[in-house]
Amino acid sequence: MTTKRGRSTYRPSSQPVSWRERLGSRRRVFIIVGLVLFLVADVILVGLALTANGRSTGNETQRPLPTFGTSPSVTPTPSEEPVAAEAGDRFLVAGSTDVLWRATDGTCDAPAVVERSSDAGATWAALPTGSAIDLRVVHALAATGPEELQLVGATGADCVIGGFTSTDAGETWESAPELLSTVAYETAATPEATAAVTLGGAAVAAPCPAVDVLASNGARTVVACSAVLAEWDAAVGAWTALPFAGIHAADVQTDQILFAARGVTGCSGLGVLRISGAALSATSGAETIGCVADADIAATASLSSIDGTSWLWVGDAMLRSLDGGATWSAVAS
Repeated sequence: MTTKRGRSTYRPSSQPVSWRERLGSRRRVFIIVGLVLFLVADVILVGLALTANGRSTGNETQRPLPTFGTSPSVTPTPSEEPVAAEAGDRFLVAGSTDVLWRATDGTCDAPAVVERSSDAGATWAALPTGSAIDLRVVHALAATGPEELQLVGATGADCVIGGFTSTDAGETWESAPELLSTVAYETAATPEATAAVTLGGAAVAAPCPAVDVLASNGARTVVACSAVLAEWDAAVGAWTALPFAGIHAADVQTDQILFAARGVTGCSGLGVLRISGAALSATSGAETIGCVADADIAATASLSSIDGTSWLWVGDAMLRSLDGGATWSAVAS
């Protein structure tokens, strides 16, 4: 039995090294150097990735929802995350260029206050709605002239919703149940359901969980939520909605929607914007036409217009515009 011998690798020093052996030695050196360079590069890349990730995580800022429009030159985008307005609704309607009505919404335990101004908003007088109809909550106000006012509200300790009209500037009131089927108003959201808007006497689900602003002129009804502006399309029985954040107040007219919103680029207060057209559509664009720089962006607001004059009631301030919303000044009291 013989033993298989392995091939010896020993060579006498006197024997010359072949070119193949020299090539193999160099190849091993190149491989080792390449591995070292690869490891060094890998360490550098990992370090850069960790540094970049740490910087992104530490300094990332949440971006606000952008608004919509037709071109960057006329369409505003929020300059910062809009601050939520305080809770509570308010109403402002114009009967003429001199006569205005306004109201707070109230609660079933704290009566609403309805006021009238005959000097374009400079001074206000409370109407006797408490003693006349025991008004607790206002759901909608609509003016049909300087002496005529329509109101949908809840009255009495049971807070029963009804319609009421006055033809003598709010001194006396008559029941008008037909208003419940002609005036648009909001039904508050409950823990079990989202908000609803009553249109034509029927409750319609709102296009969002909670409605911040509702504006109607009888023919058109618009609502605004935290990040949505929508108009009811009676022809198809659905809302046409567009993204827009931070709307405080809106006024619906036959050929345009005028509204005030916070977070508008270039305006530190409330920007005043306009969407032209007889109806909101998927191609509608908002144009910034003015800015109320000193407006309190944390306060609720209401907006009303008639015959080219507009009023904005925000916080404790009453402002007026005589040029379609381009410039605003405080109403002197």
